[in-house]
Amino acid sequence: MMRFTASTILLALLTACGGSSSTLPLQPLVAIPTANKLPAYEVIGRGPIVVVLAEDMQDTLYDSATTDTIVPRLLSAGYSVMSLDLPCHGADAEPGVPPLDCWAQRIAAGDKDIFLSFCAGLFGVLDKLGASEVGIVGISRGAYVAITCAAYDERFRDLALEIPVTDLNYLTEFKSLPVDETLFGTDQYVPYIRNRAILVRIGKDDTRVGTALAVAFAQKVDATLELTDAVGHDVAEDGSTITWLQAHPF
Repeated sequence: MMRFTASTILLALLTACGGSSSTLPLQPLVAIPTANKLPAYEVIGRGPIVVVLAEDMQDTLYDSATTDTIVPRLLSAGYSVMSLDLPCHGADAEPGVPPLDCWAQRIAAGDKDIFLSFCAGLFGVLDKLGASEVGIVGISRGAYVAITCAAYDERFRDLALEIPVTDLNYLTEFKSLPVDETLFGTDQYVPYIRNRAILVRIGKDDTRVGTALAVAFAQKVDATLELTDAVGHDVAEDGSTITWLQAHPF
């Protein structure tokens, strides 16, 4: 595994944006839910909260495909783990429609706030829990959502992005229904998260989400980048994410 700190390459962009690291304001139509309208969520463990976004809440917290990698390691290290259903997953799933196809179809049908609405719900949960600073681990599609939410809320101090989706249009599901990059591209969020502690981990040849795209994003946000020997689209968690989180207490 190779590990290094990505170089700074976005000074000009930050200058153009006034060098601001302030919270990006929520769009007017995206309201923080009230306490009686919070999305379903679950927290397990005790200690500092780490939000883990992967798929639906139950699979994220309890399915071995996820729990064998990150969740038990977080719990053993003394963190709490919180999760909720991603858009088009769990309670929000559409019968017979694969989740990422559902993303593409909803966006094509005019749902421009599909991810911001999710983030607003997540912010409401953090409000209810009284969380002032948290970590967030996004796995694959969950990493794309984690990037989006973190850009709107500075409570997300540490971002660990595992095999991250950084470009929706690269995904097979969006080839026939491409999104507007000005609305859904991750580059727009770079100035807002670049001051955070960020880890990007991805296999050297991940064709599902694009290793080169993840590496480029890591460079833009000056993240710690780990290229693993995992084959294909696999996390290959070896404990380094926990070590990194512990080195960046929040």
